[in-house]
Amino acid sequence: MAFYVLILKEREDENGVTYRFGPNEDHLGSLWLDKLSGEVQEIQKTPADNAQTFFQGAAVKVRQHWKKGLFPEKTCWAS
Repeated sequence: MAFYVLILKEREDENGVTYRFGPNEDHLGSLWLDKLSGEVQEIQKTPADNAQTFFQGAAVKVRQHWKKGLFPEKTCWAS
């Protein structure tokens, strides 16, 4: 079964980045990425089945970008 997570940047400052994530733009949760440590925290669960899977996929993808020093406006994770 294929799994897709849309990831959209909501805001960014010198300390971190907030992203919205979920299966589509109508069902988004949010997470925060610490720019210094790379730690990812879930702020709001995705209002969809498998909410934890959506968060895990989004967290993996934003950390991959963080390791490269990137904070894209839009990205995705798929399996």
